[in-house]
Amino acid sequence: MQQKHSVSKDQRRAMNIVWTAAGDYSFTPAFLSFFQDGTPDFYMNSIIGYVRKWYEPEIINRLFDLAGRSFFHETLDGLLWVALENCAYEKEVRYRPVLEEIRREHARLFFEQEQFRSRQQWMAQNSLVYALQAARCRLVLGKESSLLNPWERNLFRDLQYSGNMNTQEIYDQSLLIFRKYFFFRESLAKPSFFQKLRSSFQRRMLRHLPSKTVRTEYLLTGVSPFRTGGRLTIREGGIGKKQFSSPEDFSYIEGCFGRSIYTDAENEAIEQSLCTLAHRNCHLHFTDGELSSVPDTDPLVEKVRSDAHRQYQQNLAHYRSRRVFYRNSILHLTEQIKNALLVYPQSLPLPARSGRFCPGLIWRGLYLNDPRVFTDTLKENSVDFSVDLMLDASASRLEYQELISCQGYVIAKSLQKCGIPVQVYSYLSIRGFTVMNRFLQYSDGISGDCRSLFRYFAAGWNRDGLALRGAGELMHSSPARNKILIILTDASPNDDHRIPLGSPGASHVSRDYSGQAGIDDTAREVRALRKAGIHVCAILTGEDGDAAAAKNIFGNDFVRIEKIEHFSRAAGLLIQKQIQKLNMAPVYTDASSNLL
Repeated sequence: MQQKHSVSKDQRRAMNIVWTAAGDYSFTPAFLSFFQDGTPDFYMNSIIGYVRKWYEPEIINRLFDLAGRSFFHETLDGLLWVALENCAYEKEVRYRPVLEEIRREHARLFFEQEQFRSRQQWMAQNSLVYALQAARCRLVLGKESSLLNPWERNLFRDLQYSGNMNTQEIYDQSLLIFRKYFFFRESLAKPSFFQKLRSSFQRRMLRHLPSKTVRTEYLLTGVSPFRTGGRLTIREGGIGKKQFSSPEDFSYIEGCFGRSIYTDAENEAIEQSLCTLAHRNCHLHFTDGELSSVPDTDPLVEKVRSDAHRQYQQNLAHYRSRRVFYRNSILHLTEQIKNALLVYPQSLPLPARSGRFCPGLIWRGLYLNDPRVFTDTLKENSVDFSVDLMLDASASRLEYQELISCQGYVIAKSLQKCGIPVQVYSYLSIRGFTVMNRFLQYSDGISGDCRSLFRYFAAGWNRDGLALRGAGELMHSSPARNKILIILTDASPNDDHRIPLGSPGASHVSRDYSGQAGIDDTAREVRALRKAGIHVCAILTGEDGDAAAAKNIFGNDFVRIEKIEHFSRAAGLLIQKQIQKLNMAPVYTDASSNLL
């Protein structure tokens, strides 16, 4: 019997503190705060709630997203909370005077914990964020800040955000600080080798702070006030150290997404084969979305299920509201695909008395007196390829869920109408698991219910390279000789699990799975699939699709769609191009197996 995931008492308590302070239980906190011993930090969790209460979530979200894209994102995250603590406190204390005493008690406790720390831990605490936190606590206790470095004093002064500031002023002031003190640029210039070395050393040293604010480890299926491009995982055990593959993690994944389509032994063999090199210590979960009939007792799992069902209804409602448009899109795309099948028919090998000599048929001439030891080709309109459609379902797709589900529906329905075997699934990653959620499979045939695509919902991260390996695994069941893989994506791979040492792109130091490192890994996996004979292409959806990254990953085999009105035509041209390539590709079939 599998162990059910349950939130620890301390985690639930921390979330309740945030919800109570915010006066809102309808959102999933993206940050929680704990003391070194794991107990919730009452004051800082209250501050997290007050930030949610007083400031515009979309702007705060954008600010943390910018900080997260920086190489020094851990430092910038910490500085933001130093600043937000001050303004949120000043805003709330006007209505809750007792908060002043709670703040002083928090400052006293901050320093009391130093008495129980080893010399190594004390040295590790001498970081910029810790120094500024300590300076704030000294001021709260009526003492001098004790900051000796002029640079730190000036930074600390600029971080004294007033309770009279509005959200936009907080955003603008934070960007000024990033630029002034950290040479931050939106273009995100690459750090030098020495900066990388220093940051790597910091991440190893900054393991245990007296109090730390961390990102929550639970799925977010709606728009969060602190959604930062899907960064939704807690950093257990200190910065950079992760805990994966516990029974609780697996139960949580299974509870949210459904049972695996593979047995434990099969899944273990798949992971041993695929979760290697850049994806070492990661995991794959393949599911058809079949949930247990027994209600899950975990409220967080129940919330994800409830949010997913609500998104299903929204997807379906969106389709119905534009039913005529999507039906016309299906008709147009179906016609384009049929035209491609007529213009580029498949070549089928046939036995013949003349033509291309086939050594594998000599035995038929010797033992069966059959003179047909040659092969000829017949142009035939029968379909000998399948299409897989893979949908990016990371949190970066939250604003496009209805559109993506309907775009997937249009493609799948059109392929069905042309008699082409089709398989559709989404991918996202959370807690080190890349989840492949299948909506439609080849065996469903032309009568398969494409409405299952409206179950699509977005959450978490996207480890595109591992998802492509998972797609290759799912395509093994294709009934066709040739295979096409179409990916609906924004070409922006991003995962919280780093590329480990010794992997391609991270031979000497581990690297974040984002930016150029994520793009390079995804491009390698695309090349690997193509080498295996799979035709890979992509459709960039939404306004934020990165065409330069897509060019790096897919070459010329992608189209970018900014307006839904252009979708069916652009998708049709892309599919026509792939069908044309199938006709030009060499045939590797063993003739002797097809001519008996």
